[in-house]
Amino acid sequence: MTSVSETVFMNLEAEGMQRFPVVTRLLYESDDPFAIRVLFELQEDVAVTWTIERDLLARGFGQEVGDGDIRVAPQVVAGRRETRIELAGCGLDGEWGRVVFSAWEPALRDFLARTYEAVPPGEEEVDLDTFLAEVLTTG
Repeated sequence: MTSVSETVFMNLEAEGMQRFPVVTRLLYESDDPFAIRVLFELQEDVAVTWTIERDLLARGFGQEVGDGDIRVAPQVVAGRRETRIELAGCGLDGEWGRVVFSAWEPALRDFLARTYEAVPPGEEEVDLDTFLAEVLTTG
């Protein structure tokens, strides 16, 4: 298994508030070749992980993509090319909400380029037996 990992700063964009940086860890593993895990370290002992489709993130550099709980789009802020990532879901309190992060586009592009070196597009393989065993044993 090949892993690609990168720490980047993303900006949390809250409505009516200033953007503030959040330490974020991007992780790609060749045994799950379609997924990128994004670990948001919100506080020293609080982290949230989201899984984003690798292709969705790549397509989001050029246009707004996604529907449902993950949307990705390009944006320019103060002359800086960024990628906007909107996540929506149900919190522990049962309420639906959304959060928006933005990251410097070149940093995300560099990370994605390294994932494509590890597993080129079109060469992704998934062990279906292992996948089904994991799905059927969790729940």
